[in-house]
Amino acid sequence: MERYIDMHCHILPGVDDGAANMEETERMLRIAYEEGVRCMIATPHYHPRRGHEQPEILRKKLTLVRKAAQRIDDKFRIYLGTEIYFGQDIPEKLRQGEVLSMNRRNQVLVEFSPADNFSYIKQGLQHIQLAGYEVILAHAERYLCLVDKFELTEHIWNMGVNIQVNSGSITGDSGRRAKQFVKELLEHEMVFAVGSDAHNSGSRAPHMEKAAAYVKKKYGTEYMKKIFYTNAAAMLKKIETEPGHEMSH
Repeated sequence: MERYIDMHCHILPGVDDGAANMEETERMLRIAYEEGVRCMIATPHYHPRRGHEQPEILRKKLTLVRKAAQRIDDKFRIYLGTEIYFGQDIPEKLRQGEVLSMNRRNQVLVEFSPADNFSYIKQGLQHIQLAGYEVILAHAERYLCLVDKFELTEHIWNMGVNIQVNSGSITGDSGRRAKQFVKELLEHEMVFAVGSDAHNSGSRAPHMEKAAAYVKKKYGTEYMKKIFYTNAAAMLKKIETEPGHEMSH
C-alpha cells in the first residue's frame, strides 16, 4: 500500500468548523489511516468566522490527537500548522507566534475568499513572501479568478507560490469545473501538494487513496509520490539547530 501525507485537514477537535469533538477526530483518524495516510498536518482555521483559537490551546488539542493516532499505529504522526485566512496583519501575527506556520517552518498555508480578485490575491501572496515566508496557496481550485484564467495561476506559480489542491477536486467531488482546472494543473506539474481538507468523517472525510490512484495512473508514480508524500515530507523533517542538538517537531 502507498503511504500518503495529508497536509491540509481540520482534525483538531472543537477549534473550528472541522471535527466537533474527540470522537469525530478518532473516526477521521481511522478513515485517514485506512486510506494510507501515515502523517497529517492539522491545519485549523485562523479565520474571522471559522475559528481563531489560541496556539496554546491548539498545542494541547494536538497532544490529544497524537495519542489517539498512536493508539491506531505508533508510527502514525500528527503535526501542527494553520490554514490562514489572509489579512494585512498576518506577517506580524506569524512573527509574534499568534498564528502558526506549518510545523514551525517558514512555510504558511494561506487562503482567500473564493470571490477575491486576482490583484488582491497576488498582492496578499507577495505581502507574505516579502515578510520572508514561503507561501502555500490553499485549494487553488476555489478561486474563481484563477479557474477562469489559467495564465493567472501560472503567474502565481512563477512567483514561487506553492499550489495545494484538495483530493476531492482531483476525483470530481467539487464539480466538473474544479476537476478540469486541477487536471490542467497536474498536466503542467504545477501542484505542490494534495490535502484532503477534511472537516468530518462523513461528507468531508480524509479521503486520499482514490485521488492518488488517479494521479498515479494518469501522470505516473513519481509525480504522485511527489505531491502526495515527498513535498509535504520536507516540512516534517527534524530541524537541525546546532551540531549535536536536534529539535524534533
